[in-house]
Amino acid sequence: MGSRSARQQGALASWNDERGFGFITVDDPRGTNGAGSSNGNGESNGESVFAHISAFPRRDTRPTPGERVSFVVEHTNEGKVRARTIRYLSASGRPLRTKRRKPGTMSYVVLATFVVAIGILTAIGALPWLFAALYLVMSIITYALYASDKKAAQSRQWRVTESALLGLGLFGGWPGAILAQQRLRHKTQKPLFRQAFWGTVVLNILVFAILTTALREPMLNLVRLILDVTSP
Repeated sequence: MGSRSARQQGALASWNDERGFGFITVDDPRGTNGAGSSNGNGESNGESVFAHISAFPRRDTRPTPGERVSFVVEHTNEGKVRARTIRYLSASGRPLRTKRRKPGTMSYVVLATFVVAIGILTAIGALPWLFAALYLVMSIITYALYASDKKAAQSRQWRVTESALLGLGLFGGWPGAILAQQRLRHKTQKPLFRQAFWGTVVLNILVFAILTTALREPMLNLVRLILDVTSP
């Protein structure tokens, strides 16, 4: 990671809530070194600094254009400039206390319950070990893609599509997705994505339960009946 300058102040000029980033117009952006126009003393006025949602403190509401903030300007190894350790400010310039979101306790409860259940079923021979292996492999792949997507978002590079992330979760990668969301603070604040994600979790668990319990035969018979009725 590159060097950091002193804490500065500015206003959030724009915000793309769908993509989770915006730009801060700097009041007195000393030390941004090329982020905008500068004078002979290395200072500039009115320049914009990239700000990702992960740099903001957690609170119940999303960032809003016009809000006053303080931040540290960071120069990345790729030569780009972005805001880090952002703090909300009052009209008088004093830091605002933000109401922190509670950690993802329920997410961890769901994850722990599923891991314990699949572990017990595998240990007693009620479930083929291939199921556990599939979830493990898919979770590792999903975690890696979440990490890659977060890095891409911070450096404004090519992003992993949300449909791809949801698809990986649907096919068994959701345990890794939960770990990535909570540990990396990624994809945790977009309501639409969160709703879709938990929908894929429920659907995956439902299919898993059907395939590994006494529900499998009745469901297969139901599918056969539907196919017989709809076939010409």
